Amino acid sequence: MEQMTASIRHLWVLPTHSYVRMVSLRLTRPLLALVSLILLVACATPPPFPTLAPTLADPNATAPPSSSATTTETAPTAGPSPSPTPVPIELVVCQKGEPLSLYLYSDNVTARSGIFDALFDGPIDTLNFGYQPVILEALPSLANGGLQVNSVQVEPGDRVVDAVSLQPRVLEPGVTLAQADGSRLVYTGTAPAQTVQIVAEFKLKAGLLWSDGQQLTADDSRFSFELASFYDTESSKFVTGRTVSYEVIDPLTARWTGLPGWLDREAHTHFWTPFPRHVYGDVNPLELKSNEAAARQPLGWGPFKIEAWKAGDQLTLTRNPNYFRAAEGLPRVDRVVFRFGLSPEQIIEELQAGRCHIGAEEADFTAQAQVAQLQEAQTADQLAPQFVTGPAFEHLDFGIQPVDDYKRPAGNDLFQDARVRQAVAYCLDRQALIDQLQGGLGEVPAAYLPNQHPLYAADRVTIYAFDPARGRALLDEAGWTAAGNGGIRQRGGKKFAVEFASGPEGNAFRELLARLIREQLRDNCGLDLSLKWRAPQDLYDPWPNGPLFGRKFDLGAFPWRAGAEPPCDLYLTEAIPTEQNPGGANDTGWSNPEFDAVCQRALSSFDDAARLAAHAEAQAIFTRDLPSLPLFFRFKVGVARPEVSGYHLDATARSDVWNIEQISLPNR
Repeated sequence: MEQMTASIRHLWVLPTHSYVRMVSLRLTRPLLALVSLILLVACATPPPFPTLAPTLADPNATAPPSSSATTTETAPTAGPSPSPTPVPIELVVCQKGEPLSLYLYSDNVTARSGIFDALFDGPIDTLNFGYQPVILEALPSLANGGLQVNSVQVEPGDRVVDAVSLQPRVLEPGVTLAQADGSRLVYTGTAPAQTVQIVAEFKLKAGLLWSDGQQLTADDSRFSFELASFYDTESSKFVTGRTVSYEVIDPLTARWTGLPGWLDREAHTHFWTPFPRHVYGDVNPLELKSNEAAARQPLGWGPFKIEAWKAGDQLTLTRNPNYFRAAEGLPRVDRVVFRFGLSPEQIIEELQAGRCHIGAEEADFTAQAQVAQLQEAQTADQLAPQFVTGPAFEHLDFGIQPVDDYKRPAGNDLFQDARVRQAVAYCLDRQALIDQLQGGLGEVPAAYLPNQHPLYAADRVTIYAFDPARGRALLDEAGWTAAGNGGIRQRGGKKFAVEFASGPEGNAFRELLARLIREQLRDNCGLDLSLKWRAPQDLYDPWPNGPLFGRKFDLGAFPWRAGAEPPCDLYLTEAIPTEQNPGGANDTGWSNPEFDAVCQRALSSFDDAARLAAHAEAQAIFTRDLPSLPLFFRFKVGVARPEVSGYHLDATARSDVWNIEQISLPNR
């Protein structure tokens, strides 16, 4: 199961991080494609409210002397007119799902993502493929001294992490040990050996309070770690299982130490979302999942706290007076109402009627009919939708090195010729795929990360623009000529006829994608594709049974997900699925030692300049050899009414209301 967990960060259907613990699923190397792949602070007082009643004169105050010598009785002067009671500013967010529970370690994270942004600010935000501290002073780094990459001595029998499999192992001959400089050695003897050990220290901002007024401390994060480590808690055990210790150094400081051998570039994110020990410290972890208060009234430290939850209808949050940014005038609205159970079509109607202010991205407005409706409403200034390129990308994989017992009529060496793979890229009009599948939204990528990614190497990648004439010329060079056979190319008497593996049949998006690829390759370059539909559980079955990860396919298309770390690890030689590595993600079988070296260097470097250079070189090699053709990046849609200010949809944020404390409405 841990091998399966390790691939989660690359799946488009799942978030890049657990909202229970922000980073428990953002891991360094994918080792298995999951069967479920395609299912698809200073304490501050808030600013004073306007006066709610007239200010009355003190009855004991002495009247000022009169300028007249004669005292006369006069009628009392009327006091000031009462100020009207201000109407609370209420923001209404409409979404499709309703969370089953708001307990930190429960399931159903998508439906509660926006609610969690309102209750828990951070602790670390993921924005534009990068990490930003929220309630931490800074993320630990070599530069600020919060991160240590130490060389330590280990002995036979010690528990370490194998650098290839990333599995915890007892040190014995054959275990690969990562070194502090990024190199590796295979342990062969019985003497002590050196390996790397990472230590990360996290310091909370001073003055952070829970919404009940109690201080938030590093021990609350330690308590959360204890819960996450508990065997029955529904959370990934990948990081906790590779942790030596998570210590409280002082009330504001926690220190994480990883197992020897784990050269983890994301150690700077291993801070557990705090959970209030002062409330639940005496509760059995087995009982927390069913604890009514933890599920329905969780404490947070964010801009809002829970006021009322009407099951099946809505959740109402109100301003948290203990919010650590209250002195900044945040949040900018008094109440937030999350309405549940609405379809995307209903949400659009409610937005246009003014009964919703934001249509949550969670509802998924990516259907072409809804995109067209939103664009029309945008033109008429009725709504203000936002469209951004997301982290999920569709890709076309080539069966470069199939297993020995797989027999391809066109020859098992068909896609070992880079010219053939490049020809397929030139023969496909990927922008047309975007136009027909996504209404023109999204992005044609060069590599396995989008153009806006901070580590995208625009000056190093090879661009394959739609150019069928060049594709046909490359096929001619490779010996695949268009002679007879109904226009289908052949070589040595064999037709260029291959199977396209996809699924599930009946999924409109996947059926249209497969049909468009088949038609384009036939019409543009004379390549014959037959569609081979599989149920998801069969298509993505791991080695040795599934066609993709069992390396028994010709062409296959499915989605991966890019994260803060460019996913070059998907294409490492050591990631090829084999009997020795059944959890491998490199279904193409492509192996390039030069690529392996630079990708490993990128994944192990804590020097930003060296990491940038290595990732750029990896992209250059990948796009030149093209073991997989990135087809297009999916897009995300969020929508707000025009009067909403501060709403900003981000490609990688936990939700589209990640900055809910900044979102505002005009005073009424």
